[in-house]
Amino acid sequence: MWFSFPPVWRCLPPRKSGVAALFVACALSASLPAASARAQDAAAEQDALFQRVLGNPQDLEATFDYVRVATARGDHEAAIGALERILFFRPGLARVKYELGALYFRLKSYEMARRYFKEALASPDLDPITKDRVETSLPDAEKQLEQSRLSGFVATGLRYQTNASFAPTSGTVRLGGQDLALLPSAARRSDSNWFGLAGVSHDYDLDNQRGDTLETRFVGYVTEQQRFNNLNVGLFDLSFGPRMALAPDLLPGVTIKPYVVGGNTWLGGSSYLSTGGAGISAKIPLGDRVSIGPEFEWRRAEVNSGDVVPVSTLSSGNWYTAGLSSTAEIAQQIRLDARGLYRRADSQFNFQNYNQWVVEAAITFAFAPPFDFVSRNWSIAPFARYIRTEFDAANPFIDPLIARRDTEWIAGVVLDTPLTKTFGLSTVIQYDKVGSTLPNYRQDNLSVMFGPNARF
Repeated sequence: MWFSFPPVWRCLPPRKSGVAALFVACALSASLPAASARAQDAAAEQDALFQRVLGNPQDLEATFDYVRVATARGDHEAAIGALERILFFRPGLARVKYELGALYFRLKSYEMARRYFKEALASPDLDPITKDRVETSLPDAEKQLEQSRLSGFVATGLRYQTNASFAPTSGTVRLGGQDLALLPSAARRSDSNWFGLAGVSHDYDLDNQRGDTLETRFVGYVTEQQRFNNLNVGLFDLSFGPRMALAPDLLPGVTIKPYVVGGNTWLGGSSYLSTGGAGISAKIPLGDRVSIGPEFEWRRAEVNSGDVVPVSTLSSGNWYTAGLSSTAEIAQQIRLDARGLYRRADSQFNFQNYNQWVVEAAITFAFAPPFDFVSRNWSIAPFARYIRTEFDAANPFIDPLIARRDTEWIAGVVLDTPLTKTFGLSTVIQYDKVGSTLPNYRQDNLSVMFGPNARF
């Protein structure tokens, strides 16, 4: 999960961006020839192992090697076939039944996954480590078979920031075309805060043989600052809509979701920003490993800026957002998520209208935990965002001759370390740097978040 929660008074939602998107793209491009060579080697190894298994189906060592290579290449059907041949000769192997359950789960064949997980639990040779993994995975498979599915996460902890108020790096602000020094009380200062974060998803299966569901999504976030109580933030966002198969026979796996959405943000205990609107999104699989998701959303924003309307970044108006997201399974435990979007904001004043472009990416590496008692994989995910924001006109209250242009970069990493099937720890390190044509908005900030989380 990506975290970025700067103070709302200087945000242009979605005010999240990153530096490593270009790094990730360049690294992937540079590694393509080597990756292609490795893929050819893996394919040749799988073919050789297949011939070996075909000659001696009871050769368990060769079969396990074949399953390992096939799974790493994403050839789950071949791995399943090999494991089921093992069970034909050795029907009591609990570890094989667990691996079959895990493979069927990845293929979204949840009934078969549940069957093999239950058979593994009933096996007399079940070792404690595999038992913990089965008891972690079985409830996930059973949940997917329920008509009403509720899941979510909650997290809490502490966050430290080097520039908690997002004060300008230069220590000056421009008003009426003149640069003025900030008062000491408004200068750059560090701070720490407590935070709480929650996300809830509910899917209701319409049981119409097409797989259509009603989806509800909620996210909420609150902070309590140690020094800057006027920058305490609270927000929530809620969406609801049906996800429907577009044309199951002609376009298998393609779904479309119209939805309504709304939310509210509080700053310093007072309502600052409320939004409401509607959108439509789609999910389009491109093979077994890649999917894309075009989207469009309209929101009406109502901003309570108080007495600072002339110099406020936001004003009441309409937001129109079009985007494209993608997910790619690069390898069995490596996933790349990327998203690009364009937003047009039409507000009360011409100098508050803007065009905004966002590019963001994260690559997640899952790996086995160092402790046998941990039944879920750990993961590390470097992420990045880049935002370019261009306002239509100069703000005469700030500088009548220079229109605001911002370029923001964010780079960070998330370390997720589950300790049980429900509880774990998360660490997020993030660096944010904004360049602007106006000194008011040039700033940088390093933040570190750490705390426990729970999933259900």
